[in-house]
Parts: sequence; C-alpha cells; structure tokens
Amino acid sequence: MKKVFPFLLITMMACNSQQNIDAQKQAIVNFLQEDAKGVKTDLKIEVSQIEITDVTVADSISILKERYQAEIEKAQKSIDNFQSNIDSAMKENKSLDNSNIDNLANIAANKSIGEMNQRGLEKAQAALKEVDKQKSISLAKYEDRDENELLVKKAETTFSFFNPRLQTRQERTDDFVMSKDGSEVVGIIENGKVRRKRK
Repeated sequence: MKKVFPFLLITMMACNSQQNIDAQKQAIVNFLQEDAKGVKTDLKIEVSQIEITDVTVADSISILKERYQAEIEKAQKSIDNFQSNIDSAMKENKSLDNSNIDNLANIAANKSIGEMNQRGLEKAQAALKEVDKQKSISLAKYEDRDENELLVKKAETTFSFFNPRLQTRQERTDDFVMSKDGSEVVGIIENGKVRRKRK
C-alpha cells in the first residue's frame, strides 16, 4: 500500500499538469481566433509546442532596463551625429576666406546646414529626456516590491494555422503573456510590446 500511494500521487500530479497545459493551449487558440470585437474565425490552429515560464518583478525590471537602454543609445547616437555635423559645418566655415566671393555660397550653405542640424539636435535631446522620464516612471512601479513576486506567465508557443488568404497552412512561434495562473491570455508580444487583441 505504501508503494501505491506515491505512484498514485505522481500520476494525479501528471494528469493535473497535462490538464493545465491543455487549458493554456486552448486559451492561446481562443485568443488567436477571436478579434477585439468578439468575432471568431476558425483558423484550424494546432499548437505543437508550448513552454511556460514565470515572469517576476526582477524579470520585468531587467526587460525594461534593456529596452530603455536601447532607446537611450539610439537617442544619444542621433545627438552625436547632429553635433558632429554642426561642428563640421562650423569648422569648414572658419577655414573659408569670406572675402572670396566663391566661398560666400559655401559659408551660407554651411550656416543653413548648421541651423538645420541644431534643430535636429534639440529634438534629439528632447527625445532623450523623454526616454529618461519614461524609464523612471516605468521603473517606479516596481519600487518596494519583492523581486520574486510573480507578475504573469510567458508562453513561448509554436503553432500552425490555416491562412485563409493564402489558402495554405503556416507555422510560427510567438510569445504570449498569460495571467498569473495561466488560465487567460493577456496579449501577444510583438516588436517588444504587448498587443492585446487583433483588430
């Protein structure tokens, strides 16, 4: 009897785990087949692989820092490019003899280039300030929270579906954001952002 009980317990846990995975697969299928207005389209979706991972506060902070760091680097690169163009135009103007009539057109052109790049520089600096502000706001949401706190689950899912426009089956892999308990799909990750429902 003692040997039978652990076997039954393991079997029950395995069945429960499989039921959870089946429910998660069905939630993903429902999400993909229903648009924002509640209209369902049977895409004949078959989930071939699903890997569920927890997303904690620490994971979310790491993702946000990485995303904002990329945006900061992009804005800083723009600032550096505009500043370099301004410096080049000013340097060239200083080297030109403005008493020579042929150089006056170059001086005027360089001045216009410098002014245009100055406007671009100011916009890039404003964009950098905005990114820094958004980063602070986003990270402030996680202050005083336990880093191990579960926020959502991420389901990396490989599935095939029937594309009605192309009249063929296609396969793809996407990441889905699911509720903490994995029973509901919150959205799909596209280009680093969560999209709620297809339109």
